[in-house]
Amino acid sequence: MSDPTPTTRPRRLSRAARQEQLLTVAEQLFLTGGYEYTSIEDICRAAGITRPVVYDHYGSKEGIYLACVRRARVRYERDLTLAFEGTADPRRQLERSAEVYFGMVEDDPQRWLLFYSGVAVPPTGELGQRLQDLRLQTHLFVVAQLRQHAPTQPDIRLEAAAAALSGIFEQLGLWWLRRPELSRAEVMRLACDLGWNGPLRILLG
Repeated sequence: MSDPTPTTRPRRLSRAARQEQLLTVAEQLFLTGGYEYTSIEDICRAAGITRPVVYDHYGSKEGIYLACVRRARVRYERDLTLAFEGTADPRRQLERSAEVYFGMVEDDPQRWLLFYSGVAVPPTGELGQRLQDLRLQTHLFVVAQLRQHAPTQPDIRLEAAAAALSGIFEQLGLWWLRRPELSRAEVMRLACDLGWNGPLRILLG
């Protein structure tokens, strides 16, 4: 008599692979149901795991949401870095920044609202503060890019210019969602004209 066929067991994921899986599952749930209406139980059910697994990796729903935002912002900064390759011209870099940013708004507005716009979760309490810290990291990335073009400017002016540019892009993104008849090219042109003739003109002289 031959031996029975061994039972095939699901392959255990490495810690890094499990974390990535949980982020992908949670991100989709946050996108479809919103942050407030997505629970740890929803994430567990969709990922096929138990609550302790989520707690072990991310501690809480707030923790996994913050990790989703962090991953999205790392990708955004990576895309900006790649877009800047091949040019040191500040105007061209501004235009390429607009291409990346408003490409996100056009391609997936719900995802942009959830992870980039600052309107998906109220900016209060510990979660709000930690989200502000993540936004600050992106802000410092912009400051570093501006410093390359204006190395003699004091930090306070570089930080102010970065804040102004970020505000222009974010507010135009929200405005564009209320004016869907406008093309991406039109919104990008507005963003670049406002950024170049406003904070960048003051900074670069």
